[in-house]
Amino acid sequence: MKYTKPTTLSAVIAAATLMTTTVYANQSLPQKYTITTDYAESIAKAAIVECKKSKANPSISIVNNQGVLVYFYRGDNSGSNTVHTSYRKAYTSATLKMATSGLSHIVESEGYSQLGKMEDDILLLTGGLPIFDENQLVGAIGLSGSPSPALEEGCGKKALEAHQSTDK
Repeated sequence: MKYTKPTTLSAVIAAATLMTTTVYANQSLPQKYTITTDYAESIAKAAIVECKKSKANPSISIVNNQGVLVYFYRGDNSGSNTVHTSYRKAYTSATLKMATSGLSHIVESEGYSQLGKMEDDILLLTGGLPIFDENQLVGAIGLSGSPSPALEEGCGKKALEAHQSTDK
């Protein structure tokens, strides 16, 4: 086998590779907050307490910021439809990053008529709220099965407010 001297081009390529690797190694990935199952469960339990004050027993779904289910609670005597409806409200709130109560009116606005038809799990009914930590969306809560969607949203808001005040 014949030995060949490294050429100037191969030396330049090797140096560029080392510099690029060093640059990427010094860059850190962005921090991302996630919702844990324990935290999701504690929010759901706080919402249950709030809803029981009004004699409501909704089903509650909590999803992460991508709309993937993290925690579910089925309220006593709640209808079978509440299982999927609570999930869809949470999914909608997480993926669109806002309370579902604000979305039901948007579809009547010009240019938004197709919002409710975007995908099967989008549901434009009051009862879904986003969950933020350090101004980053970490998930959402969806409630279904009480006598009123406004009551569901109220239970969810109180539960989230209670957690925000204890987290500080």
